[in-house]
Amino acid sequence: MTTTTAAVACRLGADRVEGPLKGHHHEAYAVRLDPGSELGRRFSWLKLREPRPGIFWYDLRCFSSDEELLADLQGKVPRIPEVVPVDGRMSVHSFIEGETLGTLTGPDRPIAEHHLSQLAELFGSLARIDVSGLRQERAPGHEEHMSLVHSDDSSGFLARLVDHTAGEVYEPHRTEFEALFKAVGVPDEALRVVAKELPELTPRPYRLLHGDLHRENLIVDRAGDLWTIDWELARIGDPVYDLATHLHLMRYPPDQEERMTELWREAVAAALPPAVAGAAEDLPYYLAYKRVQSVYTDIMRGAVGLAETGGPDGSGGSDRTDDARTWRVANGIHDALIRAREPLRLPGVAPADQIAQALTSWLHDRKGPSRARVS
Repeated sequence: MTTTTAAVACRLGADRVEGPLKGHHHEAYAVRLDPGSELGRRFSWLKLREPRPGIFWYDLRCFSSDEELLADLQGKVPRIPEVVPVDGRMSVHSFIEGETLGTLTGPDRPIAEHHLSQLAELFGSLARIDVSGLRQERAPGHEEHMSLVHSDDSSGFLARLVDHTAGEVYEPHRTEFEALFKAVGVPDEALRVVAKELPELTPRPYRLLHGDLHRENLIVDRAGDLWTIDWELARIGDPVYDLATHLHLMRYPPDQEERMTELWREAVAAALPPAVAGAAEDLPYYLAYKRVQSVYTDIMRGAVGLAETGGPDGSGGSDRTDDARTWRVANGIHDALIRAREPLRLPGVAPADQIAQALTSWLHDRKGPSRARVS
């Protein structure tokens, strides 16, 4: 915990601090408040967050501050954290007491119909929001979203996503990772092939998207209701992309994926009928992109994560392919490659042991810290 976090916790009237909590972009702590303090009369717990320095953003961002966005969304979107103003760079959110959906239901596991309905409610509420009324400052480098609030260019949105993965995620780190990609069976021209084969999509009005709806960002409270947290990747764009991202990350059983898609269509159509035009035809293209994106982020993030945690000897590298961390990353990459085999036009998928050996060789040969760091 930083001295800033400790000082803010003390000022808020904390009598207990737990953490750090799991998270990529921020270091976060749960703070239990003294019931006699000013805030303690409103909240039992708060969540303190401080941005991690030097984080590389693998996903396309839109807003500079998700705190300002959440403040704007109060009363418009159900079951989201309340933002509590404090001085300085710290952000304070109401802490949702409960369990993540990931703790209660792992990947490929079904979730309760009640929670599917609440997710559909969330999608419907986002479709109702007039994005031209959002006052938030755009993230550096993504000011173009200011001119897109009245757009319906679904094809352009998909092309921008592919361009981000190719030009802003992979290309700046190509020298560092090119050999690793080749070793695990991903040719250097794979993303260029994907970019050349992008389809024409049905135009749909842009709306606010959460952008990261997976099981760890969904909290089941003590009443059994579903809350949505971590809005760092919220953006303006095609609503079908938000559904595709959700389906990809949740890994529903096939019957529940179909059910969630049906509920999404009903909720979004009730809020904004043009937002579901051509959705059934275009959803597979966004799902294909998510599978391709996962290959690139899983390889880069996994490799850098291994380097930053160090090998078995603490040196940052290892000659052992049986290291548990290496095998976990290798198996994750293997799974991502299987799912992306068709859109990447891969003739085959490398076995996990070959991927583990490629990671070990990359760790052994690398020089210096990576700019694509993780936390």
